[in-house]
Amino acid sequence: MVMMPTIFMTTLTVSEAKAQFSSIARRVIKTKKGVIVSTPTGSVQIIPYDVPEYVPPAEKGAFTYSADAIRLANTFGESL
Repeated sequence: MVMMPTIFMTTLTVSEAKAQFSSIARRVIKTKKGVIVSTPTGSVQIIPYDVPEYVPPAEKGAFTYSADAIRLANTFGESL
């Protein structure tokens, strides 16, 4: 995950973030700029996240391996 430099992020307290969470979340998604929430024990970063598309598993038999590749895979690296 690539983190944005914190110098460009708004820093909020926990109280501010709790009171305005809905609007903060919408703003983060719209502007693509993260927010740092400062807590007594550390900080939390709220950043936009794009959910990746579902990739279905490969069909059975879609990949074929040579006899040498299978033999090497079954040796736990002893023949390397």
